[in-house]
Amino acid sequence: MNNLIEIHNITKNYHTKEGEISAIKDFNLNLKKGEIVSIVGPSGCGKSTLLSIIANLDSDYQGEIIQHNLKIAYMLQNAALLPYLTIYENAILGLKINHQLTKENLAYVDYLFDLYNLNDFKNNYPKSLSGGMKQRIALIRTLSLKPDLLLLDEPFSALDEQSKLIISEDVYKIIKEKNITAILVTHNIEEAIYFSDKIVVLSKRPAIIKNIISINCENNTSIYERRKDPNFHKYFDTIWKDLDINES
Repeated sequence: MNNLIEIHNITKNYHTKEGEISAIKDFNLNLKKGEIVSIVGPSGCGKSTLLSIIANLDSDYQGEIIQHNLKIAYMLQNAALLPYLTIYENAILGLKINHQLTKENLAYVDYLFDLYNLNDFKNNYPKSLSGGMKQRIALIRTLSLKPDLLLLDEPFSALDEQSKLIISEDVYKIIKEKNITAILVTHNIEEAIYFSDKIVVLSKRPAIIKNIISINCENNTSIYERRKDPNFHKYFDTIWKDLDINES
């Protein structure tokens, strides 16, 4: 199977008053269609910077990214809903900006509202919603663009544990259902394991790849089932050792 995206030798340096700081060094990664990859590493090692580069939001780097006109969508930790727009208006904002307010796309938004039991809140404003519901609206806004590549920058970290599990399950199932390729940045090792097909472990800055671990679970129907996999703790221990808490 051909790779959907190929990332070759990405290196990122920052120029400061004290001189040049190396943030990322020789990062290489290939992703196939439908593959979910998590990136973990110490705080400040450049995980979010990598996503910005992959999303074409940062062009000041060395290296090469090969992709063929992919639709890329970005979901952040903060739902970033506009307070003066209704929930529905927030959900279709990406379509509006991209001039894609077609009948088919709006029908898909309606389907997602129904899927996440949010139909009764379409005319509400963000201030009336819980954190979990806001993040669901952000998810609908992101998925409405029908991306080939979904970038997730700690999208569940601000949620309580129950909401985190519910919403990560929502995201996981729709990624699998729609065969979307995804990259998740997270500090949570368990989240990386139950969400991913592959985990990239980065070192402290300058970030280099310390290990790439393939996650093979017996049951991939849900993150709940993946959490029960007999090898779950083995994966956790391997990643924990690779991270080396003394580097943080």
